[in-house]
Amino acid sequence: MKRKIPKYCVSKDNTIYYLVFLFFFSLLFINIFTPFKGAWYNQQNYTRLQLFTDTLVIITGGTVVLMISRWIMYYVHKKKGLTLFWYIFWLIIEIPFLALLYALICNFAVGDNREFGEILVRAIVYVPLLYVIPTLISQLFFNMMDKIEKLKVLSEIESEDFVGDEYILDNHITPNSKKDFDLTLPRILNNEISISNIKSEGTDNETDINRKFNFLDEKGELQISLKLSNIYYLESAENYINIYYNNKDSVERFTMRSTLKKQYDKLEKYAFIRCHRSYVVNFNNIMLLIREKDGTYLDFGIKGLERIPISKTYLEAVTQYFIQNGGD
Repeated sequence: MKRKIPKYCVSKDNTIYYLVFLFFFSLLFINIFTPFKGAWYNQQNYTRLQLFTDTLVIITGGTVVLMISRWIMYYVHKKKGLTLFWYIFWLIIEIPFLALLYALICNFAVGDNREFGEILVRAIVYVPLLYVIPTLISQLFFNMMDKIEKLKVLSEIESEDFVGDEYILDNHITPNSKKDFDLTLPRILNNEISISNIKSEGTDNETDINRKFNFLDEKGELQISLKLSNIYYLESAENYINIYYNNKDSVERFTMRSTLKKQYDKLEKYAFIRCHRSYVVNFNNIMLLIREKDGTYLDFGIKGLERIPISKTYLEAVTQYFIQNGGD
């Protein structure tokens, strides 16, 4: 429950798809199944056209409320990062707001003659039917599409990076020393080997470590120039990247339009390594590797800077990189 939610839960495109699906699902559900017992259309013998018109008003209002809620959620997650617990809590809190909106519209807009309290109680019972079902269907669909995308990326990586019993590392084909790898990997993952003092080849001299790197966007225009030693990691964000860096002992983020691969191709020679399809990290600023039940992470040892996951696809290459460039 403390894990960060997947990006597909709050991405702009998925949010739009979800709201459109929820709108039409609710509209059809009410008009076909008429679930609200004792509602305005039961009492006044509404025609199908009248029912459709009033439900259109109600569902449009609910969709606008959810649009505002998800817009706020997107920026909260972008700034702080929502955990699974707070994401579920947020979804649950949306239900009483939707029920209240339904009761208000029924009471003041569509001529429901019942007491407001009675309308609200029934809304709290029936509104989740219009909310939970499409929400679960959407989440399952987005999760499936995310897995398909990951499998596609994994397939591409495996076809490009591995050649027989050897694998490509730092643009060189390196023998896969299974014995050495199996002996060293557990020590690193169990935090028995500290890598805070490890430096990669190519950045041993003062010039490389302290030189500045110019980040150019997709149009080739300069967006920001940073000292290499101040950069922590780069994160993919759809068609943009987030650059996390040190500025006067505080962690700051800069967002620019570019692809992660384009920047990694230029940074790789300065000891930046790819540990996940969404992350490129500065090897020189990594403190240690940590293995936990839910996966393996890179830790910068800095308060307020989140740990970076290592996907299974990159785990062996990242660990071998550490072994080749320093250690006990």
